[in-house]
Amino acid sequence: MSGLRIKLYREKNGYSQEDLARILDVTRRTVSRWEQNSSKPNGDELKRLATLLGVTEDEILSDEDDLIRPSKDAGQIILGKISDSVDNLVTGQEIINEILTNSRDEYIDKQSELINSLQDQNKQLLSKLEEQSRMIESYKKAVDISRIEIRHKRIRTIIIIITCLIILALIFGTWLYVRNHGLLSNEYIEGSCVTSEPSYFDTDN
Repeated sequence: MSGLRIKLYREKNGYSQEDLARILDVTRRTVSRWEQNSSKPNGDELKRLATLLGVTEDEILSDEDDLIRPSKDAGQIILGKISDSVDNLVTGQEIINEILTNSRDEYIDKQSELINSLQDQNKQLLSKLEEQSRMIESYKKAVDISRIEIRHKRIRTIIIIITCLIILALIFGTWLYVRNHGLLSNEYIEGSCVTSEPSYFDTDN
């Protein structure tokens, strides 16, 4: 296929690259690539292109560049070349803009993904910190409760020991009291019995 034939058929019918692209529902860059032999129209595009330009598909696919008409003067040829050059420049600029836009969008997407990833990591870290904080608080409460229980046990043990000592002291004191006073009472009773017996014998005599 000769891109020059598409270009000449387009100019002959008074279409610009933009007009042709709009009618065929393709981009101007696509038309520019056809004319520069960088790519070829597919079957459907070729059929619509031939119908639009009023030629056959074989005429478009022909490699013969014999379509330059002597009726065109040099000025028209130069203007056509200038117009095509401008179209190509515009198309090139569009390609550059598209690349820059895609690169910028890709960069923004990557940055957004990175930010989202960092936010997720921060959420996970915060969640872990909160969980550890709750565990630490729970441990503190458990330690405080253990300390209170140990203190209470110590107090109860001291109270029990003191109570036992008091009871032992009372028992010991009671034992001493009974022992001392009990002996005195027995001696008194025994002494009374001893002194009273001779008086009875004396009276009987």
